[in-house]
Amino acid sequence: MKRTRSFGVAINASPTPQIRQELVTHLYEIGETVTLDPRGGYLRNPGDPFSVLARLPPVGTEFQYRIKSVNEPYQRVAAEYQLKRAVQAAG
Repeated sequence: MKRTRSFGVAINASPTPQIRQELVTHLYEIGETVTLDPRGGYLRNPGDPFSVLARLPPVGTEFQYRIKSVNEPYQRVAAEYQLKRAVQAAG
């Protein structure tokens, strides 16, 4: 610890504490097939597969994704908690 003087007063100057950062990453990859949670009530065909087009920065603590269904003409933005990996049919 280093002692410095400021305006005639002794101050204990401690080094800046090290902040431990955990590596937090998106769960889904670009091109991965996911399903959107139908509990939001905004899906015409619950269970339709969506393709992940882009991984977006978090809003608060939740990562966001740009997704698109082949059955819809538009793209959506969904939070990570709203998505699930699509189950691949065995064959």
